[in-house]
Amino acid sequence: MAKAWKAKGIHPQLSYRWNAQVILAVKIQEVYSWAESIQNPDNIKELHNLRISVKRLRYSMEFFAINYGEEFKDFLKVLADLQEQLGDIHDCDVVESVLSDHLQSLQDKGEAEVDALGINALLPRYREMREAKYQAFLQRWKALEEADFKVQFLKIVTGESGTEAPSQEV
Repeated sequence: MAKAWKAKGIHPQLSYRWNAQVILAVKIQEVYSWAESIQNPDNIKELHNLRISVKRLRYSMEFFAINYGEEFKDFLKVLADLQEQLGDIHDCDVVESVLSDHLQSLQDKGEAEVDALGINALLPRYREMREAKYQAFLQRWKALEEADFKVQFLKIVTGESGTEAPSQEV
């Protein structure tokens, strides 16, 4: 699992909103650092790392939500949905790996015929389910890109969207 990016510029003397802006901007950049990797459905590790990055951003947003309005909560809902979609994809990847390992174990022991039919029937189902979930996620991601989600989100976080800018007061 990829390590969380560190936020620099956090100052306890500055406002809660100021520190939220600094931390959330870094978390958003961390999420988007995985953007190129998601175009390939075989990038299992990268998709999982994206899920973890979205999760970190989401939880940070929940912590700082008091600083923002309803528009911010809409972005939070989108991220929760993305996290769930990525979690479903990861679940399929894990099940496929477990089933494949079990089948290989049976084959190594010479017991492949005992359970192979069941596993061989399940594997394609999980692959199809995973592909459908991946395509739905990819479609959602592309729609967000077309809507300039990242830029709009950063504007909300930094106060450039017409909401009050973060105060730097002590």
